Amino acid sequence: MRHIDIGGYLDIPYKKIGITGAGNADLSTRLKQISNTKSPIQAQCIAAWECGDVEKVENALHAILVNERVEGEWFYDKDDNLVDRLTPILNLLDAKKIEIKDDADLYTKSVLKNEENGRKANATTILGELASKITSSVKSSIRNAGPTFFSNKTGLTYYINVRKSGFHNLEFGRSKDKFEELEIFLKNIGFEVEKHERGYAMVNGLSIDSISDIINKIENGF
Repeated sequence: MRHIDIGGYLDIPYKKIGITGAGNADLSTRLKQISNTKSPIQAQCIAAWECGDVEKVENALHAILVNERVEGEWFYDKDDNLVDRLTPILNLLDAKKIEIKDDADLYTKSVLKNEENGRKANATTILGELASKITSSVKSSIRNAGPTFFSNKTGLTYYINVRKSGFHNLEFGRSKDKFEELEIFLKNIGFEVEKHERGYAMVNGLSIDSISDIINKIENGF
């Protein structure tokens, strides 16, 4: 289970590993119990398995993740890959994966819709902030991950992947054939560049001011 800030402002890197299904409880009921209906922080089940001795399985998973335990049944999931890491273990334990059908659960559907709306509103705000700081002539749009700017001058597309922490990731579309040149340019103005597995350049953990600074300097001097 994870917590979601439906206002779109916070990344919450914690996951809960627990048992649901005793008595008349079901996933939707349990999530409503955990969430405060008047709070912007809501709960969502992201993966579930059915198994025999659930307490032993739960204890085993908690023991494996002891170094990532934050409090009680809550664990720090820095890279947001806990489900992927636990799936092979649960397969070995013959646990049966349960498909989570969000569209069949009105509670979860509502939570995810609110999260999406919050994310879009946040991305729109960031687009406005960047547009006021970018001095070059670039075209703008919004996609699910955040604002996008395209430059006819350099041929680059600037993808901003919005992070709720306020430190966003900037990817340079159409930069594969000019990666080395762009890497040198960005290092000279003080930014470390990473190479995506698909070959394009990216710089992570940037403030709005840093993103606009990078775009302005590339457009004026690259």
